[in-house]
Amino acid sequence: MHWPVGNTLSCLQWTVRDLKNDISSQAAPARRAVLRGLALSGLSVAVAACGSTAGQSATAAGTTAPTSTLPELPKTPDGALQRLMAGNERLLTNKALHTQTLEGIRQHATGQSPYAQVFGCADSRVPVEAVFDEDFGDVFVTRTAGNVLSDPTVGTIEYGVVALNTPLIMVLGHQNCGAVKAAVDAMKDPGKTPPGALGALVSALVPAAREVKDRGDDIYAAALEAHIRKTVATLEANPVVKESVAAGKLRVVGAAYDLATAKVTLYQ
Repeated sequence: MHWPVGNTLSCLQWTVRDLKNDISSQAAPARRAVLRGLALSGLSVAVAACGSTAGQSATAAGTTAPTSTLPELPKTPDGALQRLMAGNERLLTNKALHTQTLEGIRQHATGQSPYAQVFGCADSRVPVEAVFDEDFGDVFVTRTAGNVLSDPTVGTIEYGVVALNTPLIMVLGHQNCGAVKAAVDAMKDPGKTPPGALGALVSALVPAAREVKDRGDDIYAAALEAHIRKTVATLEANPVVKESVAAGKLRVVGAAYDLATAKVTLYQ
């Protein structure tokens, strides 16, 4: 945002005039001290004040960046899901509310109370807070390549349920996932399974690929959906998660993020 130069100059002229009136009413030594102070810092303060006034006027005109007007963090599964999806919609329409700042970091340094968990893929193109236009401390995030679960990962999610009381878990995959593609390729030709720990990760995705082996050109998207649904079912069967779901305190959902459009689509 750019405040018109003419308005800023006008503001400065009034500020300097007021300072001159104050200075002229003082004795000569005092005037000199005031002028030295003005030369060092007073003018910058005046400019800052004018900038603040300009920002207020621009806000009234609707030309400044939006500030957060979100309500209190939701405490229910439906409310949490609604807020997540609303955040993604703001991203899609270039109406994001959150700008990450050092002040925001400081505000959350002493504790956290996230309203949702997102179990995402480790892909660097799917930054969860940006995808849902959220701030520090709003979302508890766990990520592994291909959304592959392990005991430590499940333990992390359990922590979010038990210690942080998050009412929602979203398993968020994404289109064109390299791990899913590797699993489809390994399903078609086991010789393409990578060695070592990476091979174990890919192998964990192969059952989903095998389920949709007859889907033709759509096999990669279908394998992603099958895997996300399996992951949701696995989490829902977890004793800690199952108890909270049964009590109506928690919901587990699956979704996919489109790398090209930034849109999140729920798997109903």
